[in-house]
Amino acid sequence: MTDPVHDSICRLFYPRAIAVVGASSAAGKLGHMILANLVNRGFSGPVYPVNPSESSILGLKAYPDLEAIPEPIDLVVVAVPGGAVVGVVEQATARGVPAAIIVSAGFSETNSTEGKVAEERIRRLARDASMAIIGPNCQGVLSARGQVSAWFGPLPEKSGSALFLSQSGGLAGTLIDWANRRQIPLFDSVVSLGNKCTIDEADILAAFADDPEIRVAMCYIEGFGAGRGKAFMEAARAFSEKKNVVVLKGGRSTSGGRATASHTGSLAGRDRVFAGAMEQAGVCLTDSIRGFVNAARQAATGSIPTGKRVAILTNLGGPGVITADLCEGQGLQVTPTPEDVREELHQRIPAYCPVGNPIDLTGDPDPTRYHAALDLVYGCEAFDAVLIVGGPMAGSVQAAEDIIRAQQAHHKATAVCWMTEESREIVRPILESQGLPVYEMPEDAVSALAAVTPATDEHVAVNP
Repeated sequence: MTDPVHDSICRLFYPRAIAVVGASSAAGKLGHMILANLVNRGFSGPVYPVNPSESSILGLKAYPDLEAIPEPIDLVVVAVPGGAVVGVVEQATARGVPAAIIVSAGFSETNSTEGKVAEERIRRLARDASMAIIGPNCQGVLSARGQVSAWFGPLPEKSGSALFLSQSGGLAGTLIDWANRRQIPLFDSVVSLGNKCTIDEADILAAFADDPEIRVAMCYIEGFGAGRGKAFMEAARAFSEKKNVVVLKGGRSTSGGRATASHTGSLAGRDRVFAGAMEQAGVCLTDSIRGFVNAARQAATGSIPTGKRVAILTNLGGPGVITADLCEGQGLQVTPTPEDVREELHQRIPAYCPVGNPIDLTGDPDPTRYHAALDLVYGCEAFDAVLIVGGPMAGSVQAAEDIIRAQQAHHKATAVCWMTEESREIVRPILESQGLPVYEMPEDAVSALAAVTPATDEHVAVNP
């Protein structure tokens, strides 16, 4: 039987018609920015501006209210003052609109009685009508495949395979800008959850669990509503059976917990319990924004290790040694190179190159050394993953092409760090065009690989 809530969530990302209540012709207002994004980013269905004071906005006929729109509406974006939102939701539910995004603020996050009462009224209306609501107090929703840009702030320039659910619109916008500056294709869909009045992370993870185009879910979490921690754990466990879930938790410290309570009105859970629950659910729990992004980029490639044994291949002696230290610190195993592979390597590359693991091609390599070593390293069953730490060298293009060839031939998990910006900008377009992210420093590549490496230890049961 069709689940009406699941169908409503789908309309957030794949609506056939959208109404923007609070649309404005005044540049700088949220209602103008959101309407302009929908129009300019190519939404293929009809878009209806709603504003009783205007007859036309951005070349589109404007309507005084939702009741005046003659055609069916799948999604309503609400960008009016907080005091007017309940009335808009009443109109939307009366019309049978399945989904809404409320960017307006002034609700439970203010900790005021009036705001809490209004949000509870919205929740009841949505529940009775099986309406999916994102927000209030959010930045919006982006869906590359649904051509939805119901959003204010930076917009992704390239689409990827990550579902990003963020309780902070500011963090979502910042990471979109970060990816744009580096031309990294990362995000497929982005949701700024805001106060999570009706729909939260658990609901959206369940809706996307079987989506073949999504390879990783990124979740920035500050807290859960009553009883929703367990719901998230169950949804994350089901999702992580097929693809990775990467979590960054705000409010894990005493001071951070105070900040989250004033940010979105949520209370941060106890850190130890949260961490245990996430481990039990098979979630990659990260402790920094950088680690969060690195893990997600690695997971989005589908290049996931089957175990913890890592081969380090480098042409940089010191960084190779440091990478080995970092690996062991992150629970990865720098397995000694088998003797038969060492002997074969020494037949292919100079005898002065250390091959014990790290395998060091030395600082003056002919680029053919990468070519000579890669198939042996990738084909070695003693290694579950290959971590390449490269640097300036003549023939960087050839080395990058050889890495791609070897990885695609053997389908072994790979993380690549290429040090120094000039050299990195030569190899990065080649590697990333074939789905291999290029990290700036060894710690980035190591943390990314470690985050997506399956744990082998027994989990301790934790009640979330």
